[in-house]
Amino acid sequence: MRRLMAFSLLLSAAILFIACSASTPGSNFSAPGSINSVQVVRVVDGDTLDVLIAGNKHRVRLFGVDTPERGERCYQEAMDRTLELSGDSVLLEAGPRKEDKYGRLLFYLYTQSGESIDTKLIQEGLATAWTRDGQYRDKLVNEENQARAKGKGCLW
Repeated sequence: MRRLMAFSLLLSAAILFIACSASTPGSNFSAPGSINSVQVVRVVDGDTLDVLIAGNKHRVRLFGVDTPERGERCYQEAMDRTLELSGDSVLLEAGPRKEDKYGRLLFYLYTQSGESIDTKLIQEGLATAWTRDGQYRDKLVNEENQARAKGKGCLW
């Protein structure tokens, strides 16, 4: 009986702690692994979007990929695919760093159905994997190696 009471108390305390520490929508964008839905304002290029976060416009850089720059081969294809995949809104997942050296927020992006935009761009040969850091670095590098081996897309 004592064990059951102790377990119930511990469970109640854990639930209370989780409830009290839960953040409001839009306030936990720096927590790695948190996923939030945001409205897409504009696709800037294959790996950069402008989005609304808590009513404010922010420039977001896909954390896990690098796509060609304007004037480079595959630029338009990558941009078009990002536009297609992102639609009107995307899901954002924070990585280990909040922003890049240009002040863009860094997030992994997902479609509203949960499909990784980072992964799709790499699998389709429209982006290379970011190899410096990130919780999905190894997975994305593996996806790039497979896409290269199959000659997918227009990058290789």
